[in-house]
Formats: sequence, C-alpha cells, structure tokens
Amino acid sequence: MFLSTLRTVRGLNRDLRTLFVVTLVFRAGTMAFPFLAAYLLGQHRYGAAEVGVVVGAFGVGALLADLSASVFLGRIRPTLVMVAGSVVYAAVLTVVPLLSGVVPLVAAALLWGMAYEIYTPAAYSQVVASSPAEERKIAFSCNRLAINLGMGVGPAVGGLLFAVAPLALFYVNAVCVLVAAAVLWARQPSGAPERGRAGERVRLVSSTAHGETRFWTIFCLALPVHVAYALPPILLSVYVIEGLGLPAYWASAVFVVNAVAIVLFEVPLNKAMSGMSHARSLLIGFGLAAAGFTLMGLTANGFVLALVTLLWTGGEMIVFPALLSYVSHLSDRAVAGRNISLYSAGANIGFIAAPQIGVALSAKGAPGTPWLVAGLTVSAAFGLLLGARSSTRTWCPEEPHQPHRPHREEAPVG
Repeated sequence: MFLSTLRTVRGLNRDLRTLFVVTLVFRAGTMAFPFLAAYLLGQHRYGAAEVGVVVGAFGVGALLADLSASVFLGRIRPTLVMVAGSVVYAAVLTVVPLLSGVVPLVAAALLWGMAYEIYTPAAYSQVVASSPAEERKIAFSCNRLAINLGMGVGPAVGGLLFAVAPLALFYVNAVCVLVAAAVLWARQPSGAPERGRAGERVRLVSSTAHGETRFWTIFCLALPVHVAYALPPILLSVYVIEGLGLPAYWASAVFVVNAVAIVLFEVPLNKAMSGMSHARSLLIGFGLAAAGFTLMGLTANGFVLALVTLLWTGGEMIVFPALLSYVSHLSDRAVAGRNISLYSAGANIGFIAAPQIGVALSAKGAPGTPWLVAGLTVSAAFGLLLGARSSTRTWCPEEPHQPHRPHREEAPVG
C-alpha cells in the first residue's frame, strides 16, 4: 500500500508535487505552537488564565484568516498568498521570544494564527486550480497525506528540541517556513489559476440562488463532521486514561492505528473511489464516521477501541477529500475562493467548539457522552444528506468526470 501511495504522489503533475513537498515541509516545521503553552508557563511563569488568552488569540486569528481569505483568493494567485503568509509567519516567530507582557503576546498570537492559517484555504485553492475535476479527490487525499505526515513529524521533533533548547523551537520553525516559501516561489505553478472566463469578475456571493443554497447545505451538513473529528486530538487521551481508567498505551494505540491507516490507505482508497459520485462517497464517509464515534462511546475495552478506530478513520479518509472535491465541484469559478475559505472556517469552528462541547457533555460523570452525541449528530447529518441530494436546490447534479456548469434556468441572487 505504501508503494502504491508513493507511486500516486509521484504521478501527480508538477504543480501538485510541488505543493505536496511544500505542505510537508510547512507542516513538519510547525513545532512552536504545540509547545507555546508549555513555553509560556515554564519560561515566563504566566498564569493558566493568561496562557489561555494568548493561545486562544491564535485560534481567533486562524478563524479570521479563513473568513478573510476569500478577499484575496481569486484576485491573487494562491501561491502568492501562501508565500506572503509564510513570510509574515516566520517574522512573527522571530519576534515572539523577545516579547513580554500579555497584550503584546496576544497581538502577536493573533497575527501568528492569521499568517499560519491563510496557508490552508490558499493550498486548497491551488489543488483546485492544478487538478482536473475527475482527479480532485485523489489530489486532496495527497494533500491531506502531506498534512498528516508533517503534523506527525513536527511535534515529535519539537518535543525533543523543547527539552534541550525551548527558544530554538521558534527559530527552527521560522527557518522551515521560509524554506517552504522559497521552494514554492522558485517553482510557481506553470499554469494560471482558475479565475474564470475572460471578463468574469470575482464575487463574494454566488451568481445563482441554487449556488448559494447548495453551498450552505453542504457547509451545514459538514459542521457535525468537523466537530466529531476534532474530538480525538482534543479529548481522546483524557477519555481513555481518566474517563475509562485504561492504561495510557491504549490511547497511543488509537493514535497509531489512525495514523498508520491514513498513511497506508487514504490515497489508494480515494484512487479506487475516484469514479464514485460525491453523494455516494459522502454517504459512505458519514456512515462510517457515525458508526465509529457511536461505538467509541459505548465500549470501555482498549482493544475494541483500537478496532473501532478503523471505522471512523475510514470515514475520515473518505469524507474530507470528498467534501473538498464537492465544494469545488458546486462552486462557480467566480466564488470558488470564497467557498473554499468558508469551508476552512467551518473546519476551524468545529475545532474551536469541540473542547467546550466535549467538556460540557462529559461533566456529569459520563465520559462516553461526547462520542455518542458526535455519532448521533453525524447520523442525523447522514439522513439530511439523503434528503438534500434529492433536490437540485440543495444538491449539485453530477456528471461523471465533468466539471459543474451553472444551469441557465436558475434565478440570480439579488
């Protein structure tokens, strides 16, 4: 399977291979933020509340970047947005170790979050611009592979570096980001980004009523999925160790099963499903996610938890490339940047909301409740998806291997 994945990545076109390498370096270089709280608590002796405010400012900045990205994407090449964001990101990293006081740190963290997160919607837009519609699921799955590999390597190396020289984290992170930006600048895409036909202006609202209803339908249906998949990185360790009273190695086992499955199977799986409709792919992904998270909340056996992980990991491998591919499919070229940016914001909202929801649901001595609720909510989204796909107002009709063309009979917005 690994060789199949490697062949698929090598078979990508030049622009997508460059983006894969750059994303891998960018994410692997993300070493400082996972240890920001520990750095502030240990090196500067700030209180927990002050650290929470600084770390929270990073999340707010990331959300603002997603919401504002549509202003840039479509007007500016995605690669230039990524390069500019990376340069600002590196500059902030070099300044943070020199700051003292909560207010300057909050301001820096806000800018840091914006510069870091602007890369994501820009990279998604570049995938859309560099891949034909029929290969987009595979392209997005390769992009996710680069993200997952990088985010696995970065914190691991960062932990070793933090133990020896905490300040070095910021500078090594900055160098990695600048290397990624330099590679991207040196190997800019050979083709122009998709900006639509000559004379077509970039819009912040779809040109058709159906274009709006279709996007907001999938945006809302995806929110339960974003919240559900934010639970494992945030609550899994606490759930397994404190909630279920299991040894810590079972939490590690779940993370290992998830990571190994994604690295080995995500790209081949999406390659095998490339001819499947978006609706069917999403229904399979939603179904696996619903079953997996529901069973996570019903078992207290470590071995069973590891097995159940394969279910929701299977859903993860299918649903996220399919969601991104479908969002690009339904989007008129003039609003493609806006839709990709808002989709990224939805993922960020899920990640921000998951800790509060999880803590609230497990507060009364029922540690499995967040997982059960996540599974049931995704099940409800599964049912709504079945209904949504039956109407052209809420679902974009698909032709195999053909990009979407707006219907002439649709009523214009405004």
